[in-house]
Amino acid sequence: MVRLTSRAIRLLVTIAALAAILSASTVRAQTTQRPGGRAQTPARPATQKPAPQKRTPAGQTTQKPAEPALPPKPVAQDLRFKTVYTTGDQRTESVSYQKGSRERYEFADMVLLKQHDLKRIVQISRGANTYLVVPEGAPSIPTAPLPAPTAAPATPGVVAVTTTVVDTGERKSVFGLQARHVKTTIDRQPMPGACDGSKQRIETDGWYVDVLAPALAQSAQDAGAQAPAGGCVDQIKATQNGDPKALGFPISYSMTITGDDGKPNVVAMEVTELEVTMLDAALFDVPAGLKEAGDIRALSQAVSDANEAKLAENVAPPAPKAAGAIRVGVPELVNKTTQQVDTRTLRERLIADLVEAKIEAEPLAAASQADLVQRAGVRGDDYVLVAEVTELKVSKGGGLGGVLKAASSVAGGSSGKEPTEAAIAIKLVQPDGKSRLSSTVKGKDGGFDVKSGLGVAKFAGSMYMNMMTGRLMMNALNGSMTGQLKGMGMLGNPALMSMQAQGLGMGAGAGMGMRRGMDPTAGAASFLMQQAMTTSTPLAGVPGQQAGPSFDAALGEALENAAKAVSENLKKKR
Repeated sequence: MVRLTSRAIRLLVTIAALAAILSASTVRAQTTQRPGGRAQTPARPATQKPAPQKRTPAGQTTQKPAEPALPPKPVAQDLRFKTVYTTGDQRTESVSYQKGSRERYEFADMVLLKQHDLKRIVQISRGANTYLVVPEGAPSIPTAPLPAPTAAPATPGVVAVTTTVVDTGERKSVFGLQARHVKTTIDRQPMPGACDGSKQRIETDGWYVDVLAPALAQSAQDAGAQAPAGGCVDQIKATQNGDPKALGFPISYSMTITGDDGKPNVVAMEVTELEVTMLDAALFDVPAGLKEAGDIRALSQAVSDANEAKLAENVAPPAPKAAGAIRVGVPELVNKTTQQVDTRTLRERLIADLVEAKIEAEPLAAASQADLVQRAGVRGDDYVLVAEVTELKVSKGGGLGGVLKAASSVAGGSSGKEPTEAAIAIKLVQPDGKSRLSSTVKGKDGGFDVKSGLGVAKFAGSMYMNMMTGRLMMNALNGSMTGQLKGMGMLGNPALMSMQAQGLGMGAGAGMGMRRGMDPTAGAASFLMQQAMTTSTPLAGVPGQQAGPSFDAALGEALENAAKAVSENLKKKR
């Protein structure tokens, strides 16, 4: 056994004490103090992997460059919304899209693209696989030179348009946005001496939101309803009460339109879907493979041909018939005269007049009487109305000379009052093939005046809207077009949109963009209606267009008489 001396023991104790001191110092250096005074050992630092290195030819290493940062995700700022319009028991839908300076509106078969960046409007018929390009603000078809005036033009008058905007203070949440309840009234009162003496009052009870998509506020001025070229144009004296800033993007409204006749026409609109999103830019371009039409007449003809082919194939399912209603199938009219007549347009006008007489009607393709009766039976029609244009003439002068004289009068600006006459033979055929009614109806007119102008609009409206949105839309539309074309119902007309724009201080050209208080979808439909009204107007001096009297007014009166004769006959018991 080794015995330690007292000196060695003291040395060992001293070494042990030093080791304890050093150990305590190390522990304190590796601990942190908690707020309560208790020590906490920090978490062990994460081990980092060294960045991969690559060797250079000289044997040196270099750091791998960092990955490039990903671009920020695009901010949703486009708009898509679905709109439902209701007039009476008729209901129609449309879908609209907005992306920056471009807009897209879908009305059943028809699509309207507004490419503000290219300053043009594109009208597409998907059924006809055809499109038409129209420069913004330009007419859709070439126009003949204005005739030389034969009398001093009328002096423009003054029309007072008073707009009242009332914010009710009511608020509600719709599509995650706060909607305001606002009522507006636009009252049009012509002063004595005004060229246009018609009165109109539009009362709108609506809800409005502020759409928070910044690009939409930059929507360019569009080619909406425009003042007519030439003629007497009254001065608009606008008065505004209330703050128009209370308006905004309409998500729902009920509009009551009252004209000179005092009869209200009510149109309701509701946005059923609305989303701020990111849309594909291809939605706002013309799809590949479509044919381009040279003008609106060529597009209308292409649409008409496509629809007629569908009628001939009988591919469209029959529309449900209302309980207790009588439905009449109307084939394309037959023209037995030497004059140029658009028999398909006449068919649509006859259908419109039958609907106005409270008779359900649908178009049928031309065929033999036996085939027509069979086809009508399959589709659930109760009768077939066969109509033939048997006579078109100018009463004074008669014959070709009389026609040319009247043509010169209309194109050259003389009185143009040589009366025109039309005769149409009608036959109402029963399901068993027998004729229930056989008669000849006539119509006449004193020239191309205001009455015939309204006839042209009704021709165009019935034909074009039928192509665009289908029979139900056409029926409701025609019911509201009667008289002076006030409040053309479901989606609006150029005159109505112009009045709204003037009343809201936007000028006659507004109506289709993101204007406060204006319905952009109704403005798009207004543009299409304005296009439609050019398709039935004969233009003297334009290649390929019929010169001379159109016989529209005389034919229109004959067709109205035909509808009345059918209506009266069906009221009789057999």
